[in-house]
Amino acid sequence: MRTVLSLVVLVLFLFGAGSAAAADFYKGKKIRLIVSSSPGGGNDTYSRLLARHIGRNIPGNPTVIVQNMPGAGGVRAASYLYNKARRDGTVMEQINWGVWNWQVVGDKKRGGQFDFNKMNAIGVIVIENGLFYSRKDRFKSLDEIEQSGKLARVGISGNQSGGFVMGNILEKLRGKKLFEYVFGYPGARQYSLALRQGEVDTSGNVTSSFLDQLGDMWKAGELVMLAQTGTVEGKKAPEFPDAPLLEEMAKTEKQKNLVRATFLLSRYGRPYTMPPGVPADRVALVRNAFDATMKDPKFLAEAKKLKRPVNPTKGVDLQRMWKESIAASPEDKAIVAQIFNPKGGK
Repeated sequence: MRTVLSLVVLVLFLFGAGSAAAADFYKGKKIRLIVSSSPGGGNDTYSRLLARHIGRNIPGNPTVIVQNMPGAGGVRAASYLYNKARRDGTVMEQINWGVWNWQVVGDKKRGGQFDFNKMNAIGVIVIENGLFYSRKDRFKSLDEIEQSGKLARVGISGNQSGGFVMGNILEKLRGKKLFEYVFGYPGARQYSLALRQGEVDTSGNVTSSFLDQLGDMWKAGELVMLAQTGTVEGKKAPEFPDAPLLEEMAKTEKQKNLVRATFLLSRYGRPYTMPPGVPADRVALVRNAFDATMKDPKFLAEAKKLKRPVNPTKGVDLQRMWKESIAASPEDKAIVAQIFNPKGGK
């Protein structure tokens, strides 16, 4: 009995010593928070919000500095984190939505630059409803696009952009080529501006960024909502009760599987992670700090002021999602490959 108690005491002592050492490590340190897209968009807004609050929830109270690293739809930043970033707990990153799918589908050029099974997931602030919309003076419906004989121009930053993913799904659901994808915009704020100025006809985004960047056009009746992915519960967002769900538009079992597999393997938007090799006690400390920040009254008050919803997911759940995605069935991987890397994509 004494032996067992001694072992328990030793384990608790070592755990406490590890936590204390991690806390001492962060005292006076700076954490670099890399954002995988350009300034001003949703990824940037959430990351700067997080940076202003998470430091006080990390023992040692490190300063958190934001650095934008856009490029290749988030692949550049993910590759940097995996291959070049310091592995001492002083670098974390907001990963662009769906970047891990390059690994899921076995794309050697992009997915071969990282392994998400080895990343140290920290958490997700929110999972949002995806939207696909058009300027009303260009097209009022998908039927109108199809009947026009023209391809609607979609502004995007890369294959992970909501406009690219949802556009490809809509084309497969309708069995028609409907869109011309205009690549090259650094982030959502830039392709939202392009839509505003008439450079493109359609685009995609998530609810909070859409309302932030194009809410005035929406309220003025200048935009029409063509489709939405729905809430986590699979329902229409209350802001867009008349916009059809992609799942509703899927008529056959094959089409339903297309929608299900694509978003099952990609549902966690704006995730935060640390690179491989960071000491486990430091990862645990930052994960706990992230979870505490999601409940922090000051953080929540500022998020509300910015009109940015908070509905967090823990790092362990994000880590499990990445593991399950990478181990998906060949059938699901083939479906995702059709969407993220179709013929004519980049």
